Amino acid sequence: MFGNFFNTSDVDTFAILVVRELVKGLPPQHLDTQSKQAEKARTRIDDKVRSHAQQLVDNHRLNIYQKAKLGGRLQDGLLAAGYPESFSKSFAYDVVRLVALTSTQTHPK
Repeated sequence: MFGNFFNTSDVDTFAILVVRELVKGLPPQHLDTQSKQAEKARTRIDDKVRSHAQQLVDNHRLNIYQKAKLGGRLQDGLLAAGYPESFSKSFAYDVVRLVALTSTQTHPK
């Protein structure tokens, strides 16, 4: 009846990929660094996350459950990687918002 409604494997893979990109490009200990190199790293990560979000919504039409699970997976992954809770929450929220907006633009009703 519900088919793939509760299938979050694509969302889980996306969350792991985003956390991996963030840890590689801007480790937790360099989060508050104010240098040109750190700013370039933030921009690179932003671009990569946007690209991965676009690929996700191009290949999968996410439902509300999957989008909700994405936030939790991201937040848990960031906390496990050593990022502060406040950063993890806001970053996860921003990525979920980005995915939702990208999905709306890619799959208009």
